[in-house]
Amino acid sequence: MFSRAVRPTVSLARSLSTSSQNNAKVAVLGASGGIGQPLSLLLKNSPLVSQLSLYDIAHTPGVAADLSHIETRAQVTGHMGPDQLNALFVSLFYLQKH
Repeated sequence: MFSRAVRPTVSLARSLSTSSQNNAKVAVLGASGGIGQPLSLLLKNSPLVSQLSLYDIAHTPGVAADLSHIETRAQVTGHMGPDQLNALFVSLFYLQKH
């Protein structure tokens, strides 16, 4: 009888973690604009962000290249134009940490 009561407690204790993971994947739409660039810079420096995907209709690969030179754990991808909008969502949902 005691083993039946202890078994759920043991499995619950195994699922608890003493460390937390901050793996937020963030997309910035309008990333090459006057608000999007500083916002992207702040997000790149945040320890909570692990993936930063940038999208705009122009100049986004340049913004992504500039941000990628900042040494943080966040990976940056840049997507430009309506034809790359699908690639933005693919990078958010399927890109794995190397």
